Amino acid sequence: MTTTTTTTKDRLLDAAEQLFGDKGITATSLRDVTALANANLASVNYHFGSKDSLLAAVFERRFQPMNDRRLQMLSELEAEGSDHPVQLEQILWAWLEPPFHMRHQSGDAGERYMRVVSRVYADPNHSIHELFMQQFETVRDRFHDAFARALPTVSSYEITRRMHYCIGSLAHTFCWCQQIPSLCSTAEPQSDEVLHSLVAFATAGMRAPADFELVSELLDSGAATPQAPSR
Repeated sequence: MTTTTTTTKDRLLDAAEQLFGDKGITATSLRDVTALANANLASVNYHFGSKDSLLAAVFERRFQPMNDRRLQMLSELEAEGSDHPVQLEQILWAWLEPPFHMRHQSGDAGERYMRVVSRVYADPNHSIHELFMQQFETVRDRFHDAFARALPTVSSYEITRRMHYCIGSLAHTFCWCQQIPSLCSTAEPQSDEVLHSLVAFATAGMRAPADFELVSELLDSGAATPQAPSR
């Protein structure tokens, strides 16, 4: 691992981030991390206390600036439109643009960190998922309230569901952009084209009517079932 950081704490974070992405979180031991960081186990205990705390610090180092940017953008939009709800497209832009910005600004570190994120999604360990989601509690609540104001006919529970669908689309785009050429028309997965496409997709999904009875009727009647092409 090539690094320009000098403090033991930063070396441990860099090493953990690389190993979590390369080997997986569960498969990486603290001894693996200290060996790569040229440190000892006592230094992990001193700076972090446990592997879970180290993982939380790896998450926070990348996500805190991104979440701060999200909240700032949303606050500015709300201040500008204090007399009426912020437009749905604007809320989604404030939510989805900062991850693209982070990845673009981080360069190789951003690519490395996205491997960690993909490992989180693939790992069955529930405690890892909890540590990951804790990074977004404030952002989740603020944006949920903004979505609720922009979508007054959609229930709070359904808004939460749709937010998760949007997160899944974002993660899929980042984790698979290089492997699925149709996701990106250029070599740069951070391109404005991809972001605009994702925001348009998310806008339609968030705004879709929550008429589950109609969907059920269509499925029962066969109207929503694809028909085999005639020969």
